[in-house]
Formats: sequence, C-alpha cells, structure tokens
Amino acid sequence: MQPVGLIGAGNVGSGFAKKLREASYPLTVYDRDQAKVAAAGALGATATHSPGQVADRSDVILLSLPGSHVVEAVMEGPQGVLAHLRAGQVVADTGTSRPQTAVRYEKLCAEKGAGFIDAPITGRSKGWIMMVGGAPEHFEKAREVLECLSYKLRHVGSIGQGQVLKLMNQLMQAGQQATCGETIALAEKAGMDPRLLSEYLEFSVPEDMYGHEFGTSGTLALHYKDLGYILELAHELDAAAPLASVIHEFFKGAKVGGEPGWWQGGVVEYWRKLNRR
Repeated sequence: MQPVGLIGAGNVGSGFAKKLREASYPLTVYDRDQAKVAAAGALGATATHSPGQVADRSDVILLSLPGSHVVEAVMEGPQGVLAHLRAGQVVADTGTSRPQTAVRYEKLCAEKGAGFIDAPITGRSKGWIMMVGGAPEHFEKAREVLECLSYKLRHVGSIGQGQVLKLMNQLMQAGQQATCGETIALAEKAGMDPRLLSEYLEFSVPEDMYGHEFGTSGTLALHYKDLGYILELAHELDAAAPLASVIHEFFKGAKVGGEPGWWQGGVVEYWRKLNRR
C-alpha cells in the first residue's frame, strides 16, 4: 500500500486518520496541535514536527485544512511540503479553498515532477462525498486512498473544478439554512410552534435549529469563509450572484453576534435578535 501523509488532524482529519489506519495504510501525520498528532499516533500513525517531514515519508499527501491561507502556510517555506516534494508524489487538498489556490499549486508541484489535485469533501448521512479536480493521472495515483475516505468519489474536471463544485454545494446549503432560520424565527414571532414545519408540513429542518444550542464545531465561521470565496469567484467570472451576497451578510451577522463554535444552524439567531427589537 502507498504510504500516506496527512496534514491537519482536526475534526475531519482525525476521521481520515481512523479510516486510513483501519485500512492498514502506513500513515504519517502533522498538525500544529501536538495533542491531535498524539491522538493519530495512538491509532498507529507516525508523528512528525513539520509538513516537510510528512512529504519525506509519503507518496500521497492529504491536506485537511480550513482554507487557502493555511494551505499556503503548509506548502511554503523550508519546512513546507514544496521544499520536500519529489517526482511521482501527489498532494490532495481535501478542504475548501479558493479554486485559484489549486491552480497555483498544481503548477508549483509540476516543477518538482509531482501532482496536485483539489479533492474537497461534503458530508451526507452515509459519509463523505468527494469531488476531484486535476489531471486524470494524478487522480488515478490517489484514487485508492480517496476511495478509502469517501462513499462517493468522482473526477469532475480540470484543476480547480473540484473546489468550484464544492462552492456550489456551499451556496446551496447556506441558502437552505438561511431560509430555515428566517422561517423558524418568523413562525416564533407569530406565536406558532415552528416544529409544525417538519412535524406536519414535512419540510426537512435540522432539529437543533428549533433550539438555542449550536455546538462547538465552528462550521458556521468556516461556511462564512466559503461564502466569501463564492463572491470572489463570481467577481472573477463577472457573474451575477445577488442571493450569495445577501446570504453572506446573514452569515456574517450570525457569526459576529454568535459564539465562535456554532455550526451553521446558529444563523437562526440572526433573525431572532432582529425580531426581539
């Protein structure tokens, strides 16, 4: 089996580590938080102290990171991935980053004879769906590893197209969550039990949105970041995206007025606060 490297062992990366070790992949892990590295070590992974050390030990290098700024941080510098790449390796960015980040690093990796693919994920009830952009040969090099992590895997186009599809996923989900939040808050203001939306009208509404506790995953802030990427993409393409702009503002209000750890359902509090005026 190909030796695999994992950079980022947080909420998603820790799940990747578990799946890879259960499948007996040799695994090398780096994270800034050494407690997370130790948790992966308990599964049988090899701990390292820099992204470059992960590249030294791996054929396929997975990035499980929260955005383009962190991808850049682990790829660059003397202890970064690029400085330690060798011919034949493939780097796969499984987080949500700007499409242009993937385009840039494909070129830089190619200078070392290595590949770079964008392979972001989205969660469903069965597990992870993964969408991959990049050269077909680089996708094939990483395919077995990616299949281990996802229940649906598809090569969707050239470099950056995986991230484009992920951003479309994020826009769809954010729109649904924003609509749910506004509707629940309006029903409450009207003195109606909002649970009738799901219990009687059979709409799919996350149960947590009826309450006031929104967890500690921090995915609302990450989704707000992704909506910013969507607006950047629309600007680059000279494309109309007025609803994305409005939804971005809703998420901004929820993020600024809420708790750092909230998941996206916390957007309902944006309207609740407005309705209390």
